[in-house]
Amino acid sequence: MIDAIANIGAGYKGPNYGRVRGYLLSKLVEDVKKMIEDYHDIWKQTGYTIMVDGWIDRCRHTLINLLVYYPKGTAFLKSFDASHVLKIADALFKLLSDVVLFVGPENVVHVVTDNVANYVAIGRLLESEFPRLYWSLYAVHCVNLMFQDIGKLEEVSETISQVSMITSILAQKDALRAMVTSREWTSSAYSKEAKAKKFVDQVLDSKFWNQCTDIVKLTQQHVRVLRIVDSENRAAIDFLYQAIYKVRKDMVKRFQKRKTVVDPYLKILATHWDSELRKNLHAAGYWLNPSFRFNTGEFEKNKQTTSGLLDVIERYTYGDAYLSSKLTSEMRIFNNAEQYFGRQSTIRERSTVMSALDDLDQLNLKDDRNDDEANNNSMKNTN
Repeated sequence: MIDAIANIGAGYKGPNYGRVRGYLLSKLVEDVKKMIEDYHDIWKQTGYTIMVDGWIDRCRHTLINLLVYYPKGTAFLKSFDASHVLKIADALFKLLSDVVLFVGPENVVHVVTDNVANYVAIGRLLESEFPRLYWSLYAVHCVNLMFQDIGKLEEVSETISQVSMITSILAQKDALRAMVTSREWTSSAYSKEAKAKKFVDQVLDSKFWNQCTDIVKLTQQHVRVLRIVDSENRAAIDFLYQAIYKVRKDMVKRFQKRKTVVDPYLKILATHWDSELRKNLHAAGYWLNPSFRFNTGEFEKNKQTTSGLLDVIERYTYGDAYLSSKLTSEMRIFNNAEQYFGRQSTIRERSTVMSALDDLDQLNLKDDRNDDEANNNSMKNTN
């Protein structure tokens, strides 16, 4: 804007306050409305997700933004002050159902909210009122709640409180141990202080470092899930089912001989994923992801997702026998890699679907190596 004004040169007079807030603003609003209307045809082709984003302003008003997500991006739909209805489920349901009716219930695939108790009740009402759509919690919020519950576990909270006193991380274990046993440290005045002595005891405590290693191993895959669902570059629904499955598998595998250690973490995962977040939409996303569906070893472990996909088809078609038959037929074409799905170029692309997550996997592999090295060093020091 500044460059454009400067290019005009001296003498340019900007619009006054009245013109900016009047004609120019109205014109811009109309332009945006027209742009949103142009999206409607795309929404009809692809379907979309309505996202409910609540926040509190400086005056403590509860405001709700409604956003429409579709394959080409996210569009702001409207906002309203929900301070007077937030705790009244029926009134809030009326507001959201009006939005669904406005944009067309036949085009709404998914409604996403946070996990406030009223929203849970409203989500079920929406699914009952509009049988074609699914409601679920925000995946990011759900994973964050997992971390909160993990942080409340006694052994985790105690270890983290000790870590905060050291202000360090597991990767610095050897360096810290070397420091507190060095001549420079033992001969310094700082080493004689009470806090310093407690710090040294913790750094040299093998049990403490073993607990740190356990916590890292038990939460490492959770961090990966958080990266996936919090990505702004691609939708996560076709990766979430496998990512959560990998969390559970990884925890069980790493602690197969220490079941009592892993059980509390598995219960937290079950509470938030099995009971709150998981929907057949996630199973359908997994089934339709070619990097999973055409990986025989991978898909054999999650064949039950076929039932989830069929549920989604049945819900979407909702009594439309012709549409149900058409979608089931397309499902078979995809499954058997027929027509376009059987072309060599398409087959080659199967392995590239995961490319967006490759960097994350490399980070995980690096973290695994650091974990194993730290654990080995810990065992040597203990011995």
